[in-house]
Amino acid sequence: MHFPVVFSLKVVAAVDVDLESIIKPVMQKNDVDAEHLRLSKRSSSNGKYNSYTVTFMAKSQEQLDNIYRELSGNPEIVFVL
Repeated sequence: MHFPVVFSLKVVAAVDVDLESIIKPVMQKNDVDAEHLRLSKRSSSNGKYNSYTVTFMAKSQEQLDNIYRELSGNPEIVFVL
């Protein structure tokens, strides 16, 4: 991968979890430019989960690794792809 690059992550949690309030601070902490951050919410067909597609301009592999580690380490998040 050549940086900078537009990158997307899928973040999934139970429907009662406020994912946006978890995602935004992680992105800010990891120096993601808010101007290039896009969040797209979707609910599962059974209504138990919400997912966000998080699209942003990734600056480095280290930045991606840190974001993934922090999001996937959150106990309220089911998984990050």
